[in-house]
Amino acid sequence: MKKTKAKILFLLAVLLELIGNFVISYTDGFTDPVPSVICFLIYSFSAFLFGFSLKEINLGIAYAVWSGVGIVFLAIVSVTWFHLPLTKVDIIGLIMIIIGVVGMDLFGAKEE
Repeated sequence: MKKTKAKILFLLAVLLELIGNFVISYTDGFTDPVPSVICFLIYSFSAFLFGFSLKEINLGIAYAVWSGVGIVFLAIVSVTWFHLPLTKVDIIGLIMIIIGVVGMDLFGAKEE
């Protein structure tokens, strides 16, 4: 698998995971069957694509980006869609996550 294809699969996996995280809020604790099944399918396909992307992408970097993007995206969704508060400490934490993920990607160990 080429690096470009792996990156595309990774981006699709992250996008699906973000959608799954959004859908999970509508499962009512996994008691509502339709959104629960949709959520399960989205997460499953996301994990499938993520696994394939790891053939060419460093696991540590991939998981850091996966987690960081998810946290920042869900914080934005929580504020804009669900109207939940975001404190100054929350914002500082999000900025630190972004700096950490970007730092790992730019300055971390490079693959050969």
